[in-house]
Amino acid sequence: MTAASDDRPRPFLDPSFSSRIAPYGFPRIEGVSSELLYRHYLDNPAYFTTNANTNYRNLVTNSKWAEELVSAAYLRADLGLLGNRLRFTGGVRAEQTNLAAQGPFTDPNRNVQRDAQGRPVLGANGRPVAIAPANTLEFSRLTFLDRGFNAEKEYLRWFPSLNASFNVREDLIARASWSTSVGRPDFNQYAGGVTLPDPENPSPNDQITINNIGIKPWTARAVNVRLEYYLQGVGQVSVGAFRRDFENFFGSATIAATPEFLELYDLNPNVYGQYPVVTQTNLDRTVRMQGLTLNYRQPLTFLPAWARGAQVYANGSAQRLLGPAAATFPGFVPRTANWGFSFNREKLSLRANWNYRGAQRRAAIASGASIEPGTFTWWSKRLYVDVGGEYTFRPGIAVFANLRNIGDAPDDIKVYGPSTPLMARFRQRIEFGSLWMIGVKGSF
Repeated sequence: MTAASDDRPRPFLDPSFSSRIAPYGFPRIEGVSSELLYRHYLDNPAYFTTNANTNYRNLVTNSKWAEELVSAAYLRADLGLLGNRLRFTGGVRAEQTNLAAQGPFTDPNRNVQRDAQGRPVLGANGRPVAIAPANTLEFSRLTFLDRGFNAEKEYLRWFPSLNASFNVREDLIARASWSTSVGRPDFNQYAGGVTLPDPENPSPNDQITINNIGIKPWTARAVNVRLEYYLQGVGQVSVGAFRRDFENFFGSATIAATPEFLELYDLNPNVYGQYPVVTQTNLDRTVRMQGLTLNYRQPLTFLPAWARGAQVYANGSAQRLLGPAAATFPGFVPRTANWGFSFNREKLSLRANWNYRGAQRRAAIASGASIEPGTFTWWSKRLYVDVGGEYTFRPGIAVFANLRNIGDAPDDIKVYGPSTPLMARFRQRIEFGSLWMIGVKGSF
């Protein structure tokens, strides 16, 4: 644009945001002030224009509705043996899920002129004649229907469980459990809508894009064992192991448009049975997650009287995924740990906590040109340190301080596959900053 153009963004410069220094030696990054831009809109509404077709499509795209009702009943039984040293607790929970949803419906075939018998009217080129030109509001109103897709779903699931504990000694307890759980599909699975091809104007890449209302919730069977040792009644050390097997986990797939599948959406198999369906489905492979947990907590009662009130704690977990479908678990964190201490007296309380999260694998990147299979987005490992304290001058009056992430630890985002060199993995750094809250509080 020219220097004289009134479209230059300089009048809307955000002075606060634009004062931040960029990392790695880059200059300040300028930004637009939403407040200044909004004020300009109020003063000059005719300066701005809108696109009615775009507004309509955005409205329909976000017009989704879902309602889920979960009804449950539980039966429990307890049994004690060997003078209650060995205890069993078991039961079963039944859950009935009923869900209804509505979402957008896309059908280009509705934009075709037809004769009295419902047959397409053909033009001079032998192609069906459209009612409205593409990318117009009339075209969108004909082919992109607000909540034109309705879905209903119901299923009943049973969840048995069994827990056992054995007092090996007065200060040593062994525990074991077996349980089942469920992971329900996201509401968008039912309200996401349907996009159909145009049978009257076929193209080689035609497909049905649809959310699978027939998808099953995934289920998991978990086994946990733990040994707990109590330190003189005021502390605890425990070590545990777990294994979870996930079945029917969710994944994306291209499947054939079977009559049974099309019946779920009231689609004519004679018209749409020839098209592939891009949808979500249940994976036929099992994913196994297994790992170890450690936990330690102890008040330091052996300290001198002036230091009484101190307590230390630490816990951590290490886990891994096994099986050919392990890559379908976004957000998987193999290592986590927390440790810290607290000090509490009549007027003074202090605390500090260290939170460690290992490298976190996020979404998979679709393979393609220069992108090898097994490429993922990763969030780097990081360590957050939080400290806080409070001092009470007299009943009802106290000063406090809460300092979050005092080291200003960033989150580095990387994208890489098995063969990506180290120098090419870094993508982005997010610095949330350190949040300090210091003040006085009172009650009257």
